[in-house]
Amino acid sequence: MAARHRRRLALASVTGAGVAAAGAARMRARRNARETDAPAEVSFMVAMHNALRRDLARLQEVAGRIDSGSAAPSTVLAGWDAFQTQLEYHHAAEDDDLWPVLRRELADPDDLAAVDAMTEEHRHIPPALDQVDRALRGDGDLPAAAEALSAGVTQHLQHEEAAVLPLIEKHMTRAQWRAFLVQERDRHAPRARTEFLTWLLDDADAHDSEAVFAEMPRPVRLVYRRFLKPRYDAQRRWQLPTP
Repeated sequence: MAARHRRRLALASVTGAGVAAAGAARMRARRNARETDAPAEVSFMVAMHNALRRDLARLQEVAGRIDSGSAAPSTVLAGWDAFQTQLEYHHAAEDDDLWPVLRRELADPDDLAAVDAMTEEHRHIPPALDQVDRALRGDGDLPAAAEALSAGVTQHLQHEEAAVLPLIEKHMTRAQWRAFLVQERDRHAPRARTEFLTWLLDDADAHDSEAVFAEMPRPVRLVYRRFLKPRYDAQRRWQLPTP
């Protein structure tokens, strides 16, 4: 009798655990379904824009401190090369992968024109990048080139945030947005992903940091703080050597 009672209790426990697990799975599925259909949340994009603004401010700050006709030190060039790479990658990702998805969700001619304006503005930025690149290597007026680039990119970011990010939030789902982020991540080798993460989080405020980590697997936060950030900080990007 006692043995049968124990077997019944064990069976009831297993059955209860199975029911609980199934219920938890259903709750997760419903939560994921709701999130899939939820509007896109673009805080990650705003964090990206703020990282670009940060480097533009650093560029303008060092531009006035480097002697005319002199090449910038390696620490400044490291910061500049990272900025240029990330800006070009960001615009290519939008033009090739994000805007086509957004366009398919739009019908209003004014909305479509706003997206088309983004691609057109992107085409005006490479010549300004080239001017700064040459000036940083000793060929050109660095303060003027830095000011022109900063003005052009800043105006573009403001335009995008005012006219196009609201369209993403209104017409794209969370699932579509995440698919775009995953697509861009998977285009690059792990080392390039690490570079992007550390660059993006450099001097980011708490809100931007949380927006970035929300799109990353949980272990990334610990790895970043323990290993990636100290290694990145040791490079002293954008810093001029002290006399």
